[in-house]
Amino acid sequence: QGKCSGESLIMRAHRLVAQREAKSRLEAAEREKRMVSDEDVLETLKQWAFAKNITRVNVTPDGQDWVWSDTMGLLRDRCGNIHLTPSTVTYPEVVAIINKWLHDRLPADMAAFKWTSLNLNHNYAAKLHRDGNNFGPSFIKAFGDFKKGELNYWPEDDRTTDQLEDLDDKDKFKLDIKNGLALFNGNCAHSVEDFEGQRFSIVYFTVRCFDGAPEHCKERLRELGMRYPETGEDRYALLRE
Repeated sequence: QGKCSGESLIMRAHRLVAQREAKSRLEAAEREKRMVSDEDVLETLKQWAFAKNITRVNVTPDGQDWVWSDTMGLLRDRCGNIHLTPSTVTYPEVVAIINKWLHDRLPADMAAFKWTSLNLNHNYAAKLHRDGNNFGPSFIKAFGDFKKGELNYWPEDDRTTDQLEDLDDKDKFKLDIKNGLALFNGNCAHSVEDFEGQRFSIVYFTVRCFDGAPEHCKERLRELGMRYPETGEDRYALLRE
């Protein structure tokens, strides 16, 4: 096993390459005084060894037992402890290059956006679901050589409909997140359209328990480029109530 929990030696080897190359790409962007590019992020994601995640039952497509998905940044574990995920500690430049990509192109009217965590996903179409532990909005972007794979999103979902399948398709927005960055409320219903090709996605979000994190965790995430929310932050600052 590697340094991270559940990490095989082969995964460890691939992730070390992703870490080394992400560091080189960050240095090149700074040296050349340019933004971190889509290609920089895509190549990092291609080099990253994704874990088989069996815990994300709410997004796992019917007929599958797991998805390729990793969380970086802050997380509350099943024991209630709030901490940095092992991959955040071990592969900081992977986190940093993904954060820098968003920093470089965050719209001026979204300057108040904050995040504590990242979801990295590979080659699955998330089924219709709501996120239950997010604070405020999320940003999402897809990368790769694929067709379709849009984000289906019900922005007016007030969570009074128990059966997600009963939501009306006419209330759905289909967002092209391959060619654009999308802000959305993860606590509203959303899913991913089926796709062809190789598709990666990154979700930037804040966990509901952010204020209870140890100070050293908050500081480390700021060092890695996350805009950590302050105590008393308004979760609806960029969302409708």
